[in-house]
Amino acid sequence: MKMLRRVLPFAALLGCLALAACSNEATVEISTQTQEATAEESEVQTLAPETEPETETEPVETHEGEKKSYLSGLWQDEDKVNRRPVAIMLNNLEQALPQTAINRAEIIYEAPVEGLITRLMGIYEDYDDLEKIGSVRSARTYFVFWSEQWDSIYAHYGQCDYANIYLDQIDNLNGVLGIGNTVYYRTSDRRAPHNAYTSGEGLAAGIEQMGYRTDHEADYDRGVFLFADEPGDVTLDGGINAEYVYPGYTQNDAYFEYDAETGHYLRYEFGNPQIDDMDGAQVYTDNIIIQYCDWEHYFETTPYLWINIWSEGEGYYITQGKAIPITWVGGTEYEPTSYYDLDGNEIELNPGKTWVCTVLNSNQDDTVIE
Repeated sequence: MKMLRRVLPFAALLGCLALAACSNEATVEISTQTQEATAEESEVQTLAPETEPETETEPVETHEGEKKSYLSGLWQDEDKVNRRPVAIMLNNLEQALPQTAINRAEIIYEAPVEGLITRLMGIYEDYDDLEKIGSVRSARTYFVFWSEQWDSIYAHYGQCDYANIYLDQIDNLNGVLGIGNTVYYRTSDRRAPHNAYTSGEGLAAGIEQMGYRTDHEADYDRGVFLFADEPGDVTLDGGINAEYVYPGYTQNDAYFEYDAETGHYLRYEFGNPQIDDMDGAQVYTDNIIIQYCDWEHYFETTPYLWINIWSEGEGYYITQGKAIPITWVGGTEYEPTSYYDLDGNEIELNPGKTWVCTVLNSNQDDTVIE
């Protein structure tokens, strides 16, 4: 009504009185409406907090007392991560199957030995509760160096002459020496040499008896692999399909099949699923590295292989159903191997279990990835 007064300052008195009367009625009406609106608004404001959906906040994940594993990139008990792992030589002949506790290894190295049979080395971070690991077999030179790359204590039952000169330089538990009965035992379910096993208790007793250092040095900050933050972060977009992986081992015909539901690669050899006897589960891995290496025999008269893991070469990194070509560069002596994509960047692995397949370059064309 103030606007009307400004527009009509010359109105007659009667008109003004009439307008005033109307104004009073309008004011009362507006005032009543305002009060009702205010009451409704007040009611809305009162009800609003009760009717709005509550926003749920996800709990912040904490890792108190834990540390990312150097072996797997997963969060683990800090004391076990800081402790030196053990690297155990595992028998991989058909008559030695099934192996026991192979799935508990965070890393598996596989490489040919004499006769192109393959031998495995499992690197274990958490082994205290294991009552049976194996069966355990003898050392080979290149496995000694892989073990040292992880600052491991090397466990083996026997050796070859070409590895002996290196065994004297590292912390190792040799089953054919005086330490054997402390660390290892034989079972009656199969013939020697396929029936030698160790345990978490035996390993701990042997390490204590030998007086070996049990923890990593204070300046130890990472292992060999570079891991992504979380499992599944590495998808290898643009890589080739890798649902079936045959590394090129012609003696045991080992291969892996990708299980998209779990993200694992399931392992087969000798025409059958490879099984862990500890729980009956199929052997698996999350990452596969194929590493092609130069090689030769030590001498023409010996079947023992000298595989050059200290040089450089090609290979593949495989995870999450995809594969990319890579290059690798070996360190001198016991320095870690480094793995790169074709742009020269160090590759990141998905946290989890890793299987390193060392393939002789003469078998490179036998590899199948599809």
